[in-house]
Amino acid sequence: MDFREDPQDQAFRTQVRDFITKNWDDKGFDGHSMAVRSWDFDMQESRENDKEFVKKLVDKGWYTMTWPKEFGGGDYPISQQFIYKEELAYANAPNGSPQSNITGALMFHASDEVKDEFLPRMANGDIEWAQGFSEPNAGTDLASLQTRAVEDGDDFVITGQKIWSSGAHLADWYHVLVRTDPEAPKHRGITYLLVNLKDEEGTRPDGLTLRPLYDMMGRWRWCEVFMDGLRVPKKYVLGEVNRGWYAAMTTLNFERTGTEGPVRHIGILERFIDMLKEATFNGEPVLSDPMVRHKLADLRVTIEADRQLANRVAWMQARGDVPQHEGAISGYRNQVTAKLHFWPTLAKIIGDYGILNRGEGRAPHNGYYGAYNAISLSLGFGGGGGILLGPNIIAQRGLGLPR
Repeated sequence: MDFREDPQDQAFRTQVRDFITKNWDDKGFDGHSMAVRSWDFDMQESRENDKEFVKKLVDKGWYTMTWPKEFGGGDYPISQQFIYKEELAYANAPNGSPQSNITGALMFHASDEVKDEFLPRMANGDIEWAQGFSEPNAGTDLASLQTRAVEDGDDFVITGQKIWSSGAHLADWYHVLVRTDPEAPKHRGITYLLVNLKDEEGTRPDGLTLRPLYDMMGRWRWCEVFMDGLRVPKKYVLGEVNRGWYAAMTTLNFERTGTEGPVRHIGILERFIDMLKEATFNGEPVLSDPMVRHKLADLRVTIEADRQLANRVAWMQARGDVPQHEGAISGYRNQVTAKLHFWPTLAKIIGDYGILNRGEGRAPHNGYYGAYNAISLSLGFGGGGGILLGPNIIAQRGLGLPR
């Protein structure tokens, strides 16, 4: 493996970094440090600020950089796509491309009519999606889902409940797995549907109810979604009826690599160290403590190892390979580092200030580190259960071990 950048890639990294410096201003919001768990994820002002930056990426021609050319994407090499994602993550800026957990499934499995309806709007940053996979009794064992859909004329009629739907109250459309053949084995008889969450006036369709799920800080991040006789036109099937599991695997494979995570951590860590350069405890500079310096160095080495695992994924993609267990390793390590090493270390280094929350004026960076250390406790229990499922994927697909 050779992760060195050639002169063309180095010049592109400088171009991207300069563009972000000139065009991205978080305005004091933080909607990206921990994906859906980020503090300002549900704040409208933060989201509007993100959209302004996304429009600049669209105008620059970079927003669909990672898309195939046949769907309007740029003809950028994988190495430059990776650089682009890294630089956005380092600056703690928006992701910089349409949501990957639905884009691939649409491109591979949607009809031409549905592609024409959604892909141009997504390419322009004009549509947001939520994912409707998990249910109260179908989380990591997703194939146990029981939400039913019955054919009725030109529609499917859905009845059931989804849970932990990230940002469903903020999204325009919902991609949902439903059971259409209850007699089939559990991995079969599942259909993948696209569901409209609201019209242009923001009105919910009949038969759809969203209820909030709050985190420990009182932030509305997830929803319970109840569907009772909700009608969905048949044209919004992804793939084949009763074979939605296979289309869903496309979605999950796009979710699990976590290649930008390590560089996002590097950016946060460097800004944390800049803060420490001016900080004192009892009149002594914080960085004069050799144990603090040792902890910071150890953390930086851990993050660099995670980054090299992410680099391996990008290197394989550039060669035309499909990283499976390699992507799972990268995503797994990123979550383990965030939950068990990164945020706890930052909070402990600042001592008692590390237990103060956002809005506390005495806390460094407005309580940023204490809040995220607390929120990080929930990492690994969502997004497909990365910490829970990652070792199984690695064992089965990487080591060839039995189930």
